[in-house]
Amino acid sequence: MCVSIFVYLALGAATHSVKLYHWFMLLAVPAALLAAERGRRFFVDLAPLFAFWLIYDRLRLLQPLLLDRVAVRLPYAMERWLFGWAAGGDVPAHAGRVWLAAQAGTFYGAFISWSLQLVYLSHLFALPLFMFWLWWQGYRDARLRERFVRHIRAFTLLNFVGLAMYVLLPVAPPWWVTLNGIAQPTVDLVTQVNMSAAMEGSIVQALIRNAAQWFAAVPSMHGAYPVLLALLALKDRSRWIVAAFALYGAAMWTATVMLNQHYIIDLLAGAILAVAAWLVAGSSINVSRELLEEPKANQAATGS
Repeated sequence: MCVSIFVYLALGAATHSVKLYHWFMLLAVPAALLAAERGRRFFVDLAPLFAFWLIYDRLRLLQPLLLDRVAVRLPYAMERWLFGWAAGGDVPAHAGRVWLAAQAGTFYGAFISWSLQLVYLSHLFALPLFMFWLWWQGYRDARLRERFVRHIRAFTLLNFVGLAMYVLLPVAPPWWVTLNGIAQPTVDLVTQVNMSAAMEGSIVQALIRNAAQWFAAVPSMHGAYPVLLALLALKDRSRWIVAAFALYGAAMWTATVMLNQHYIIDLLAGAILAVAAWLVAGSSINVSRELLEEPKANQAATGS
């Protein structure tokens, strides 16, 4: 893990893409070196999530190579055709931004804007904390270990299929169309982006300005994560948790559209991928359980 961190930072320094927050990764080095069995298991078990975050961040190096393949016109046209009726002929994301801009300067508008931004930002903290809680529960109780394994497998599949699609099928978000119409992204247009003219909210503007890949709209992880969490909670038969995740998902979907970050079709693509990841993860758990139980059954049969 230490080697991976040093290689990652060296690559960032060589490509002039290191941000201030990247250097905080060095804090993991003494933690890894001093970790006992529990710490080592933590790093190993959550390695798929760490790997996804590191690889996603390096997409900033690929973005200039993908500009000529970014889909702009088709997603916009599909959104207008499917959901233009709900926004007066425009796409809902653009209508939402216009409405927020009209409320600027009022207490009511500021409250809604900040609420939407906090919801949009929450996935950066909510998911890691939730996965850590699941890991801790599984570490303390072997019976709950399978629940963590099912969750980490589902999120790993979701994340890495998403990464592949971001590279193979880059898609422009609605805020790009707000600024540039259906113009194909170029290096000049990218360097001249004015975030404050594309979306409301200083938090979201700063977040997108530092994003690794501006054209990773499909599938929307903001749309996928709440759906996957609700499905996994449903598998655990926890109605209250399912209801909480459903409410969180509705708030997240609303925030991403109102803040001009995603089309509804982006969110639906994320939801479809989340369902697929949930089904595959559940199937893999059943297969693993059968493989573990088969030797026990054979041993019992031989003993009898």
